[in-house]
Amino acid sequence: MEKFYTIKDNYAEILLSKEIYPLVSVKKALANFMEDTYIKIDSNKDKIVVQIALQEDKKNLEKIIGEFYNELLRESLRYNIAIETKHLRELIVGRALYTTCIDLEENQEEKHNDVEDKEEYSLDEIAVNWFEKYTNKEE
Repeated sequence: MEKFYTIKDNYAEILLSKEIYPLVSVKKALANFMEDTYIKIDSNKDKIVVQIALQEDKKNLEKIIGEFYNELLRESLRYNIAIETKHLRELIVGRALYTTCIDLEENQEEKHNDVEDKEEYSLDEIAVNWFEKYTNKEE
């Protein structure tokens, strides 16, 4: 199996195909490794070039590269699923907002009639201490 990365001391260069991995997925995957590494992204005609340098010598660069490839696959799948379900999500959100935001003329008339039918209350009737109103005053 051909390796698509090279390691020199605490530095690695990873070559990724633009056809397989969208740049947004690469960036999201790399964001998980920013605590332990320094990262640079570049590209050429058909490859995305990722350069990773360890912040400390204690970490295993091979292990980080393996974890990066796993995370890259996860992010690529999430990205593809988001693209595939975009229209469905837009439909669901649009439908939910449509039914809550639009007042039909019927609803306006019903609301107007409801306001007329309601009794008016004074502040003195509403702002009463519950204990004073409902406890036994003889005590």
